[in-house]
Amino acid sequence: MDEKFITVKTFAFPADVTMVQSFMEMKGIETYMKNLVSNRLAYTLGDIEMQVKTSDYEAAKEALIEGGFAKPEDFESINQ
Repeated sequence: MDEKFITVKTFAFPADVTMVQSFMEMKGIETYMKNLVSNRLAYTLGDIEMQVKTSDYEAAKEALIEGGFAKPEDFESINQ
C-alpha cells in the first residue's frame, strides 16, 4: 500500500532547503521536496514544499519545532 505525503513546511528560497532537509534526515524522517528541481531550473522563488509521509507528520512537526525551523503556531490552522 502506498502511503500519501503531506506538506509540513513551505520554503521561499532554495538555499533554505538544504539545512532543514539534512536535519530531518538526521532525525530519521524521510522527506520529499516538491517543486525544488523546477524552482532551481526556472530561478523562481517560493512554493517549495517539504513533504513527509502522513504517518511521519507529527514527528516531522515536532522536529521542525525542536530544530527552530518552525513555531507551534505555524501548525495551528492545519490542526483545526
